[in-house]
Amino acid sequence: MLSTVSLLFKTLVIQFYKVNAGFFLFVFLVLFGIMDAREIVLFHVSLMQAIVGTVTGLLVALSVWALYNYKCVVFVLNNLDKPQNSFLIQLQAFSASKQVLVFLFCQLIVYLPVLMYAVFVVSIGVENGEFIKSATIVLFLLLMCFGSAYLYSRKINSFHKPGVAIQIWFPFSGKISKQPVLFLTYHLLHERKLAWVALKVFSSLIFYLVFVRHYNDFSLGYFRLLFLIATIAHSMLVFYSFEFVEKQLAFTRNLPLTRTYRLLFYLCAYLFMLLPEFCWMWVYADGLMTWPEILLTFSTGLGQLLLLTAVLYLPNMNLQRFAWFTCLIYFATAILLPSGITIVLISEVALALFIYYRNFYKLES
Repeated sequence: MLSTVSLLFKTLVIQFYKVNAGFFLFVFLVLFGIMDAREIVLFHVSLMQAIVGTVTGLLVALSVWALYNYKCVVFVLNNLDKPQNSFLIQLQAFSASKQVLVFLFCQLIVYLPVLMYAVFVVSIGVENGEFIKSATIVLFLLLMCFGSAYLYSRKINSFHKPGVAIQIWFPFSGKISKQPVLFLTYHLLHERKLAWVALKVFSSLIFYLVFVRHYNDFSLGYFRLLFLIATIAHSMLVFYSFEFVEKQLAFTRNLPLTRTYRLLFYLCAYLFMLLPEFCWMWVYADGLMTWPEILLTFSTGLGQLLLLTAVLYLPNMNLQRFAWFTCLIYFATAILLPSGITIVLISEVALALFIYYRNFYKLES
């Protein structure tokens, strides 16, 4: 039994953290490494209190944790399908309860970041007398872990059965003429919609904390720092967008398309990507921000994404290095922000255009 658990740990758990090392590094630096110790504690305590203090906060947190669990489940199921892991079919010799137990161990380890954070959330909920919400969180986590382990067990015992494919068809989708400049936007809608939804949930939580929970003590400078956190969180979508344009659309380099036109691929996608944030600012910032302040703040977020895109054209760029550059860019913009948001915007756009136009033709596809 222990040898089987060890084998699954090496095959599934270690591979999960290796593949997602850049993702975890980025999330850790965004949530814990961009503020001083006191601000980090205050931010997370406020976040945890919002989770157990309001139904909206609880639903948002459960949605984020469910999306992370979906990420875990998809990874494990895909790894069970790989030819090199076909030997795991021997687990069919175990009883159903033993199969669930060994897979439950793997699920607990891959789901550990959420479980650790949830422990603090539940403890704060108990201290504040929110027993129903705390119990809801515990039951939700049990459902995620045992339900996922059961799915893995079912997968092991159904290799001989055909899989079920679920396709979503949108009316008139085949009749819409897709302009080349919108290819990347359509790709995000089709392939990265779950990641996009998860980021919108995260952004909505930030906007809720700023414009609802702290409406009376609203600070424009503090909001812009948080908005840049929400923007920088889209860096993984930026990376996937770059991969799509420069790998799956690599043939377009042989077409008579200028660098500026190709840059519009990214700009249109990022406008769509940050559209909900713009709408939320438009709705919630009434009386707190003027239109020029809203437009400048939103444009700074776009400039940040364009700068992240330009960084990907630097030599020898990979996911790990990109994660470090992402955090460096946020630190630089946070330091420069007190000097004026216009200066930040001009600096971001100028540096992005310089790097992009200088390195575009040097990139090895």
